[in-house]
Amino acid sequence: MKKIASLILIFFVFLSFISATSALDLFPLYTTEQKASLISGEMIKGTSVSDDIMTFVPAGSIITDTAKEVLSYEKGFVVAVDMLIPYPESMKDMSEDEMLLYLYNNSLQVSTMKGIEYISHRAGDKLKVLFDDAYMLLSDDKDDKTEDPIVDSVPEYAERYVYMKDTSFGKNIYRIEYKAKANELALEMRNSSELKFMGIGIVAPGKVAMSMDMMLTDEGILFSGIASVKDKTPKINLLLYTIDLEESIMNRVIALKDWYFGRIGD
Repeated sequence: MKKIASLILIFFVFLSFISATSALDLFPLYTTEQKASLISGEMIKGTSVSDDIMTFVPAGSIITDTAKEVLSYEKGFVVAVDMLIPYPESMKDMSEDEMLLYLYNNSLQVSTMKGIEYISHRAGDKLKVLFDDAYMLLSDDKDDKTEDPIVDSVPEYAERYVYMKDTSFGKNIYRIEYKAKANELALEMRNSSELKFMGIGIVAPGKVAMSMDMMLTDEGILFSGIASVKDKTPKINLLLYTIDLEESIMNRVIALKDWYFGRIGD
């Protein structure tokens, strides 16, 4: 009996090492209502204008330091999005390492962002194309185009550049830092070129930061996105236009989420 009890104990200890984290444990600042919404698959959003952004950042996640950095800006704003996505059929027979590799390789398929859509409130809540073009670069030169890569293993850190022709903010180059650990993958993007509206510069290089964090949990893949604009107010006036930067950046985080999970669900 003692031998059986010992084997059972060892088995459960082993399970504790291989089991994922519960998504709910990652959000100690969530309200009861927010926790219920997360588990039910609803998207939870917040902005630094009205919320404590750290509420939406998974405890101990890769993007924690980035969140603290952008919140320290003397002037600027931050938006956040959380959503729990059930594991797709394509991933259910994979090991944790295989899942991370699958997630990583899908994040590298930048050219498939071409034509993704978002809901534009300025256009009367209609779907609009977000990126007219998108592709991977070998450097920060927009002409240094390369094919979307496929890799055999997930690096702890990698740096790449991508070109995106934004239908609102023109032609932009972003530097992306890929970071991975155990059951988590994060992409942190910063604009290497100036964002423009109707040909007029509105956000300087390096002032836009967008992060996507994907964590394997007991309940599914936890997506957490945060995005910030430094040295700008949520709304800016330009000629006869009022540009809602906060809404625009939020739309881009949500569109990137939809693009990404649309891919891994295929």
